[in-house]
Amino acid sequence: MRDSRTNYLIVGTVLLTLLGTLVVWLGMLSGIAQPTNHYYLEFENVMGLTEGAQILYEGYPIGRIETIQFTRRPDLSAYRLGITVREDWNIPKDSLAVITQAGFLSAMVIDIQNGHSTEILKPGDQIPSQGATNILTTMTTVAHQLGELANTSLKPLLDNLTDGTDSLEALAHDAPIILGNLKIFTAQLNDTTSQLNTLIKQSGGHVDTILSDVESASGDVSDLTADFRKTSKRVDRLVYSMNALLAKNQQNIDQSISDLHHTLEVMASHVQEVSYNLETTTRNLNEFTSELRRNPGVIIRGKKFRDDHALVHD
Repeated sequence: MRDSRTNYLIVGTVLLTLLGTLVVWLGMLSGIAQPTNHYYLEFENVMGLTEGAQILYEGYPIGRIETIQFTRRPDLSAYRLGITVREDWNIPKDSLAVITQAGFLSAMVIDIQNGHSTEILKPGDQIPSQGATNILTTMTTVAHQLGELANTSLKPLLDNLTDGTDSLEALAHDAPIILGNLKIFTAQLNDTTSQLNTLIKQSGGHVDTILSDVESASGDVSDLTADFRKTSKRVDRLVYSMNALLAKNQQNIDQSISDLHHTLEVMASHVQEVSYNLETTTRNLNEFTSELRRNPGVIIRGKKFRDDHALVHD
């Protein structure tokens, strides 16, 4: 038993040592174990930047972005970036942080351009920054604006000039046909109007009756709505009264439930005895009915039992 415990202790110690070594090694690789200083930057636009992105100093990695927070002030709205930089790396006060891209397909990073000041920034200070200058983004914006100008101004203007000329020629050619169709439509409209007037005169009484029925139904619906509201109020009062009654008698209800539970437990404990007595009674009834079938006269005469000693003397 002691040998097994010793083996377990040795194995556990080795595993803990390996685990600690792995944690320290991973921390050294990620830069966590290296002491750092905290600074912050402010940008109006952080497109492409994420937490964990690299901080470069003239292209050399010296830290990473820890937090990105959006701050809104009366004079300016900007993104505040909290960064960590190696503790042994000094940054002059006139250095400039720029959002850039190492390659065409690389992730966005922040590159700090070296300054010439003899004064060094202290931990917690703000590093001067400048917005991103991306040629592709600028070209895309200009191309998009030119496309919108062509689509919204030049193209509609040319289309309107062409359509206007075509429309005038088509209108001059189709004007007589349009006038003829307009006359036919006017005549048909007059006929339809006269028929409608005749129909209204013939069914004037029916229309009045329908309107009267609609008005009466509207009054009934209003009364029904009022009744529904009264019923709703009564139901609300009933529910409130039931809640008050339950709250007032909650203790009694709990006691009744407890008593019922106790009664059920007592009944359950005596179920076996009751079932045994029922079984005995049933067996006796079966014997009695069997005896009646064999000798029905036993109800009148009864059954005589004699002692075995008396039988012997006889």
